[in-house]
Amino acid sequence: MKRSRIAAATIAALAMLAAGCSAPATGGDPAATATTGATAATPTGAATEGEDAGEPGAVVNALDLTGPAHAADVPDMEPVVTRARPSLPVTITDAAGEQVTIEKADRLLSLDLYGTLTDTVIGLGLGDSLVGRANSDLQASLADLPVVTRGGHDLNVEAILGLEPDLILTNTTIGTAAAYSQLEAGGVTVVRFEQIPTFEGIATTIEAVGAAVGMAVEATTLAEDTQDRLTVALERVEELAAGTPRPPRGLVLYVRGTAGVFFILGAEYGAADILGALGLADVAGENGIDNLRPANAESLVSLDPEIVLAMDDGVESSGGIDGFLDRPGMAATTAGMNERVVTAADSQLLAYGPRTPENLVALAEAIYTGGDAS
Repeated sequence: MKRSRIAAATIAALAMLAAGCSAPATGGDPAATATTGATAATPTGAATEGEDAGEPGAVVNALDLTGPAHAADVPDMEPVVTRARPSLPVTITDAAGEQVTIEKADRLLSLDLYGTLTDTVIGLGLGDSLVGRANSDLQASLADLPVVTRGGHDLNVEAILGLEPDLILTNTTIGTAAAYSQLEAGGVTVVRFEQIPTFEGIATTIEAVGAAVGMAVEATTLAEDTQDRLTVALERVEELAAGTPRPPRGLVLYVRGTAGVFFILGAEYGAADILGALGLADVAGENGIDNLRPANAESLVSLDPEIVLAMDDGVESSGGIDGFLDRPGMAATTAGMNERVVTAADSQLLAYGPRTPENLVALAEAIYTGGDAS
């Protein structure tokens, strides 16, 4: 399957979902579970804390629900390629425009903010070659690997050099140019990829990683597998949203601490595709917010979201749900009045990679079901 076919299939599935969520569903069982050949098992439940949630796991009108909900953590990535045989050396041009020759990939580091590069490496069957991890890589199979990042975004150059990696795969979400220059000066090959926060970009990134490790054909297999699971996930979201007569107004907020770090995230941060796939109206995009905008009281009241998506650690750092809802303007929104805040793991909420299908289902179950469906 060519990349254009993968992208076209994604767009078609999203269009079908949008049509299905724009009017009340008729017939069928909206709670029926779609089956999938997923390599990472589809999550089966999400805990909803609202008092009006109804039967646990029941599909209801999301506009009637109150109280916060948490999306289930997605299962660990499993290899799609079972016999990894990198064909090296290869020479590629990376996202920074640099021509890079990769001689070996026996000792790997894959570093990005959301863990999607690591998911791709594991999906290609190269998980055993990883010698360290970012603090966003929380999979059980990686627990014994040393963490080489600080505070999410910064690299521990000394620790990385001590691991003697052959190759670092990374993107613009993590590390500084100076840090990577130090690593290259220390003899480490660094390949930079573009961060593409859209569904169409998933296959592009998978194939770029595959090319860098000499596994282009296998990367196409992984991209196709991801697309197949994404199609099934979107069908499942449509089933879950069937009881909701119109798309709820959705907004993605980024918060850290109790001071001034509070932002509305737009399409350039990956919010638009996630909201659209979940059957939510992207009120930020509808009001011209494509990048980052302060989430002040005026903007929140003007947008008036009915459902807010946020990251676990961010909400926790702001004083939990109560502290989050105490932010200026939040209480005056429909989401604030109903406490409709849906949280997910920081590395999961806006991740575009091989586990995105499972993340969508987990988020949709938190949004649309009446309780714990597990």
